[in-house]
Amino acid sequence: MPDPDTLIQRYLEQALSAEEAAQLHEMLKADPRLGERLLGQFETDAMLRATRASGAIATRSMVLLPRRRFSFATVAGVAALAACLTLVGAWLVMLVKRAPDEATTASVAVLSRAVNLVWETESGAPVPGAALSPGVLKLKSGLAQIEFYQGARVTIEGPATIELISSGEALCSSGRLIAHVPEQAKGFGIRTPQGKVVDLGTEFAIAVDASDTEVHVFKGKVEVQSKVGGTRALGAGEAVQMADLTRRREADASVFGSLTDLDVRTAASLRTQFEHWQQLNARRNDDPALRLHLDFQDMDELRSLQNHALNRQGVPDASIVGCAWTEGRWPGKRALEFRTVSDRVRLSVPGLYPVLTMTAWVRVSGLDRAFNSLFMCEGWGNRKVHWQITRDGKVRFGAASDAESGARFVDCDSPPLFTPERFGRWTHLALVFDAGRRLVQHYVDGKLVAGVPMPDSVPVRLGVAELGNWNNPGHDKTAIRNLSGAMDEFALYARALSAQEIAEMAK
Repeated sequence: MPDPDTLIQRYLEQALSAEEAAQLHEMLKADPRLGERLLGQFETDAMLRATRASGAIATRSMVLLPRRRFSFATVAGVAALAACLTLVGAWLVMLVKRAPDEATTASVAVLSRAVNLVWETESGAPVPGAALSPGVLKLKSGLAQIEFYQGARVTIEGPATIELISSGEALCSSGRLIAHVPEQAKGFGIRTPQGKVVDLGTEFAIAVDASDTEVHVFKGKVEVQSKVGGTRALGAGEAVQMADLTRRREADASVFGSLTDLDVRTAASLRTQFEHWQQLNARRNDDPALRLHLDFQDMDELRSLQNHALNRQGVPDASIVGCAWTEGRWPGKRALEFRTVSDRVRLSVPGLYPVLTMTAWVRVSGLDRAFNSLFMCEGWGNRKVHWQITRDGKVRFGAASDAESGARFVDCDSPPLFTPERFGRWTHLALVFDAGRRLVQHYVDGKLVAGVPMPDSVPVRLGVAELGNWNNPGHDKTAIRNLSGAMDEFALYARALSAQEIAEMAK
């Protein structure tokens, strides 16, 4: 048994463990005199703390307070309180240690719109809705609209090079841009090789080339800081070259005309994309391997989705349960939203599949559950499959065990893909299962992100299935796995699509 004085000292030092607190409690119950010593130590410790706090220097021996007599109930209460405080402290420490790390983001802006945008390097190029972290963006052609978290909105025309520095600052090395800066973003700045433009609550434009920077102010005021000409304030309707701030002239909006008709150009681009999608669908529906194609362009009152595959081989139309209609990828494109445990699309895809490809356009709002359904066969077993997104953002293809074939249960995961930065924007997903090659491939936005080996070459079975949810018949309760988000197209092929075909779909 440990020494009681040692336990009391450890308690005063707030170093008492839960086990030691229990030992001290038992000692106090067995020896009431120990309770008096404990209370005396409390008083002495309090006096020392008060003395240290007041800055006084002890120059004489401490005067002991009169001894008090305490009942066993008082001593036991003090002991119980000490033990409880210690246990609560230990519990709080353990709770803090168990708390998961809070999710963070390095992003400072979002690519809100893009019109005929071509990047210098397409690999890893952001798409509309993508969060943007500090770094360099190189536009080959087209328009990009960037909304900074501080509130400024900048439209850039390619060719251009811009570096995002923070939520309130960027560096434009070349190209033309227009900045709209509301009052709450006042102080937003654009650096150039020749200097810096600091906004004072306004709308301005700049054109940057290797020799100089031209600044035009259309509303409000800016401060132009030239590396060679000092600093000058510039008001609405004025323009200047950074090389010579003394020569002011009238601002000319026509120089940036192609940047001011963003809405018109956006609408025209969306119409072109929609028409291209319709033409592509006409070819896709004639594919001999296409078993199911839902384009989500159906009438509200029907509560069903037509299967447009011309070679469907017994795969019927799908039925809608609960989901509400919403806007899809473009104006005029329809989608279904999944919000509650009731929302789902019911399918029936008979037969065994040694090879298959599934594709879908989805907009994920959040990952509220351990498993978030994309396409899930009803129940689980007999080589049925589940295509879903896990809580940590991985896309998972799972195939159930099968006693008859000897195939065992397997999960094939992608790397984490659906981080919070991807939430709320349309994403193209494709899954290729090839039993002969013992391989599962995951594609995101037309790019291969994972190839996962399979342990066997056994085909999978689909049957009754659901989009955006899961049903487990024969059980009183079913795990909640509904998708939080929207879907505006789904296709299933009885063959492995090539990387080129998948990339074409994702455009």
